[in-house]
Amino acid sequence: MLFTALNKYYQLFKLALPLLRLYWPLLLLIICLLVSAHWLIQVTHQSRSQHVRLQTLEGERDALQVEWGRLLLEESAFVSSARLEQLARQALDLHLPEGKDLQIKRVTQP
Repeated sequence: MLFTALNKYYQLFKLALPLLRLYWPLLLLIICLLVSAHWLIQVTHQSRSQHVRLQTLEGERDALQVEWGRLLLEESAFVSSARLEQLARQALDLHLPEGKDLQIKRVTQP
């Protein structure tokens, strides 16, 4: 049974061989066309995938820039002189000296 199937394929190949010899440039052109179409589909898919990834990364970048700006504002609020003065008054019980607490001394140069 296997040999009869192989014999049928061999007979078909013998019939098609003259046609292949006659039309081999056309067959080669069709194969090249199919390969290039497959390549084009793959490159297009990769391009679209990379574009989606780029859009995602740009969104993350924008979110990080917003967070960075917020952190800069928060830092500037923490190091403001008014806040530092308030912390010094509360934590260390510091206050501005009054007139009676000031002593002025003269320094003479030798």
